[in-house]
Amino acid sequence: MPTYETDTDRVNEQAVRNLLEKKHGLLLHKIKPIYGLDFAGFKDGKLTHFIEVKCRTFEKEKYETTVINAHKVLAAGRLIRTFERKAILVVRWTDFTGWCPFEEVGLWDMGMGGRNDRNDPNDRDLMVYIPNVRFKPL
Repeated sequence: MPTYETDTDRVNEQAVRNLLEKKHGLLLHKIKPIYGLDFAGFKDGKLTHFIEVKCRTFEKEKYETTVINAHKVLAAGRLIRTFERKAILVVRWTDFTGWCPFEEVGLWDMGMGGRNDRNDPNDRDLMVYIPNVRFKPL
């Protein structure tokens, strides 16, 4: 399966990482893709959070929801249940950075969706639609 992450994506993810570390006193470690999320967050040497970071190229209010692949939600649920730690989704739009706990999954709608602009059938999948009002400022 192709990977579409660009250098710009990595720079944006690093900016979010820096913000989390500076504002919330977390030390973030990038974790292997097998875990399904981006980072493990440590405070005072103890694992406290798993974190998924998404960076958007538009303003928060352009759409009413944020769409993520259902496999990310499944991964978060497994990590929460297995390790009894929190898991959060952090989204950086061009005008706002916010977070939402994955524990709210029951509140979110689901459907088929994804991208259509790369001619990749793997871009269409079961998606989760998170109301943007659920995101708290980071």
